Amino acid sequence: MTAGRPHRVLTTVALSAGLAIAAAGAGMVRAQAPASPAASAPIRPEAPRLVVVIVADQFTTRYVESYGHQWSAGLRRLFTTGAYFPLAAYPYAYTVTCAGHHTISTGTVPATHGMIGNDWFDRTSGRSMACTSAPAVAPVAFGGGAVSEHHAPVWLRTPTFADELRLQATRPPRILSLSLKARSAIGLAGRGGPNTMVVWEEDNGTWATSEAYTKVPWPEVDEYVKAHPITAAYGQTWDRVMPVSRYLHEDDVAQEPSPRVFPHLLTSKSGKPDNSFVSLWERSPWSDAYLGDMASALAERLKLGQQPGTDYLAVSFSSLDLVGHPFGPRSHEVQDVLARLDAVLGRLFVTLDRRVGAARYTVAFSSDHGVVPFPEHSLAAGMDAGRTSAGALRQAIQTALTKAFGEGTYVANAGVPNVALAPGVLDRVLSQPDAKRAVEAAVLAVPGIGAMYWAPQLADPTATDDAILRALRLSYVPGRSGDLMVVLRPYWLASGTGTSHGTPHHYDQQVPVVFMGAGIQRGRYLTPASPVDIAPTLGALTGVRMARTDGRVLIEALAR
Repeated sequence: MTAGRPHRVLTTVALSAGLAIAAAGAGMVRAQAPASPAASAPIRPEAPRLVVVIVADQFTTRYVESYGHQWSAGLRRLFTTGAYFPLAAYPYAYTVTCAGHHTISTGTVPATHGMIGNDWFDRTSGRSMACTSAPAVAPVAFGGGAVSEHHAPVWLRTPTFADELRLQATRPPRILSLSLKARSAIGLAGRGGPNTMVVWEEDNGTWATSEAYTKVPWPEVDEYVKAHPITAAYGQTWDRVMPVSRYLHEDDVAQEPSPRVFPHLLTSKSGKPDNSFVSLWERSPWSDAYLGDMASALAERLKLGQQPGTDYLAVSFSSLDLVGHPFGPRSHEVQDVLARLDAVLGRLFVTLDRRVGAARYTVAFSSDHGVVPFPEHSLAAGMDAGRTSAGALRQAIQTALTKAFGEGTYVANAGVPNVALAPGVLDRVLSQPDAKRAVEAAVLAVPGIGAMYWAPQLADPTATDDAILRALRLSYVPGRSGDLMVVLRPYWLASGTGTSHGTPHHYDQQVPVVFMGAGIQRGRYLTPASPVDIAPTLGALTGVRMARTDGRVLIEALAR
């Protein structure tokens, strides 16, 4: 193939087609130039007393269309009384949790804020590193639990809305961010500062934060955790909350883990609330209910939104993602998590109505990414779909370069989409056309791989009409991203079980964007939008100017 051109197989015509809707929804994103200062200018004289950012992890827009009739409380209130953008989509390629949360909070794409994935390959240490990894920053436990994880926002390159609010507010705001996942809680909050609380749950069930935010446990959080131990849920049974007739599709599906059908018991083989119990608790609606109740209690305790000025509350609910990966988007388990999240949000909104006032707070709701159906379901529908693996990709590249250069280790780390070559190998390959063509042919021969691009193509700022390349460039950061990046064909997975996300295809990029409450004009807006637009829109509502945004203010949703 001609040097400098994108390398792909004919099936990537389908890739471009699958990106069409998302590309339309991302048309406002300007990765190569910041938005004009006016994009974040205040346009409403009276700011809300409280900004509430809610993220439902792995909430694809398809859920609104398929399961919305099952909701009657918080989710229904959002989608029926808020400003809903059903065509919203992420503009970038690597659609995962860390990238999504930081995009929502900063109003910038991963190429700008730097948080390209949940982890990336650190070429200095030769190991994968979590996006919030901070070995030098000590953890802080709540409730007397044991902690071992080290997290902080050390790799974030741009300020979040909460950071800017803290700097610009005339009255120091109270900022509270909660999630099971550290990368989610940190992503929605940003850096530390006065009156800033960021809380997550370690995999052993301990609620924690880090010394990036406080040296000692906050009493409000510590007291709540002690009074509400996760272990209290041991022995409970997760069964359907609605009549069976209200659930769509089959409950017993071969691709699901055992037990494949309801009920699911929150127990463990040891008979004690050990780490295996905690994993089941996390992967159940109980974890969402805990977060929602904690958010309500702490919002009351901290008096969020109860005085002039603007406070900030962020909650990222993780259960949908933790259930969706093993059980899939058609499962009764996913539908039940959504139905119960509807109730959790309903309770939270009632609390805020009572304590803050319905006309005094603004909610922004979205998700960090979508999800692909089980490939087996797509195959049964007559579509091109299947499963591949990062191991097959590594082996293909290693074999091609061994033939070209002789014995040696040429691949340092292989994943989808990022592949890191051993030091010096990229330059060597690019300088030898035969070796370069051999790698390209080997990669594109791996089942399920639809396209590949080299680092120089990804770093090139030249405009392109290749939608896939544009999306990859918005996910690319030199030194963190791969020496080459690959894209799966639609409906393929680089996993042997369950399902996932992380591609530039519509099912991963399309997520709802909804605003509700103070300063919002209710309606269904069929205009291009993206989660990248959330922070600049909140900035316009509150008078906070974002230092840099890649999105726009969704002025059509703002009350005149």
